[in-house]
Amino acid sequence: MKILITELYTLPLDVKERFENAGFPVDYTDGSSVIDPAQYDVVYGQHPFKTYPYSAFTNLKFLQLSSAGIDHLPVESWLKDKVLISNARGVYSAPIAEMIVMSILMGLKQIPQFMASQRNHDWKKESPRELGFLKVLFLGTGNIASEAALRLAPFGPLLIGLNSDGRAIPHFSVTGKLSELQAYLPSADIIVNTLPLTQDTTHLMDEKFFSGLKEKTIFVNIGRGKSVDEAALIKALDTDKLSFVYLDVFEEEPLKKESPLWAHPKVLITPHNSGYGQLMFERNYSLLLNNIQHYLSHEALENQL
Repeated sequence: MKILITELYTLPLDVKERFENAGFPVDYTDGSSVIDPAQYDVVYGQHPFKTYPYSAFTNLKFLQLSSAGIDHLPVESWLKDKVLISNARGVYSAPIAEMIVMSILMGLKQIPQFMASQRNHDWKKESPRELGFLKVLFLGTGNIASEAALRLAPFGPLLIGLNSDGRAIPHFSVTGKLSELQAYLPSADIIVNTLPLTQDTTHLMDEKFFSGLKEKTIFVNIGRGKSVDEAALIKALDTDKLSFVYLDVFEEEPLKKESPLWAHPKVLITPHNSGYGQLMFERNYSLLLNNIQHYLSHEALENQL
């Protein structure tokens, strides 16, 4: 068995030494080195076939993705070739959950307004809100949403999670069906999108969605950018429907410099960066190493697709 690592930045700095100590034959490529793809059984990376095409890896048995999202890759066709594939679901959940909590508190406590007043040396009082007893509506109840709900619970809000069938999920006070989304919007104080991108979730948050919000809603999108119709969002920002918006993902990335979202006083932007934290490297390495061991033992992989 030979392993190819196609990116190093998502793994610990001493990953080469660790694999050597574990006795695994591993090669590393930054895209500039010349390799023979046919010799590798296992490949790791976010864009693993950027330099050499998938078809060149004729002996590929197991692909470990360093990303949780898979919509950027033709995974279905690879699965038809009987390749074992695992994604990094859960690796980035904790830091994203912390960003969700941070952004909600920023909006409720009117931190952007206080920061603007500070820049202007303006002694101006605001009217912050408390999180207790507010309704937080999560679109999606996967790892990220569950981690965020766990962290929000001590503040005392009502945590509502929508998924495909309304099944109960730990840490949520109430769960419901995503198909009934519009019925939940008028009473939600805070809405957090964590959904993956599918045909059904593309532009799910459109003009109808934003028109159904109550006034002063806080909206967070750390799911997928194309789930939000940005034109409809920009229109809603200029109404009383939205008081604060945190966006980590966008319809087109990087976000164009001329986008009005950059300068909007109600918007906080991060460049698809919410999943980063110093512990993600260890989680990615542990997942990869565990799955290599599962593969060698002919066991099911963690996060196997």
